[in-house]
Amino acid sequence: MALPLGIALLLAFLLGSVPFGLLLVRLLTGKNLRKLGSGNIGATNASRAFGKKARLPVFLGIYVLDASKGLLPTLFFLAPQASLGAKVLVGFAAILGHCFSPFLGFKGGKGVATTSGVLLGLDWLAFLVGILAFFIVFGFTRIVALGSLALGMGLALSLILEDPSQAFGARLPLTLLGLFIALFLFWTHRDNLRRLFVAKKTGENL
Repeated sequence: MALPLGIALLLAFLLGSVPFGLLLVRLLTGKNLRKLGSGNIGATNASRAFGKKARLPVFLGIYVLDASKGLLPTLFFLAPQASLGAKVLVGFAAILGHCFSPFLGFKGGKGVATTSGVLLGLDWLAFLVGILAFFIVFGFTRIVALGSLALGMGLALSLILEDPSQAFGARLPLTLLGLFIALFLFWTHRDNLRRLFVAKKTGENL
């Protein structure tokens, strides 16, 4: 599919806006995900609407669906010869759609899975580094939010270190995307960080 850039951006935003977690929880349980747990529409909170045995399959299924919202536009909405900058913009539109869905009053998820899909489409090596960073930090802390922040920082660093001579040259759109994602994930996880800080300060279990 080779779409004009403007149409590709709009469709990527709309696809990114589809709240798969919210829809599946409503369909399978009849519950409103925004009134459960943290109220977030992402895979982590959606999995909490199910019993312990179903949580991992639900998490993985919704994560894949949300990641596909970033992967598919990045790979297929533009012609193969489209510029790197154009592909980055389309992927970024999908991330914004997930985080600011017009179907949810321009609110949404934190963007981790959709971001993963975008990077998988643009630079699979950076994607692998980011996922590895997530699992290392999550493995030590058992805190998804910290793993997600590690994913963002891992993506940014790997995009620069993968080809330092071109990171601020031909690959500049990717570098800027990676740096923005790292900062953006800190912003979308600001409430999580605030709760972690309060818990640590008061000595509560994290």
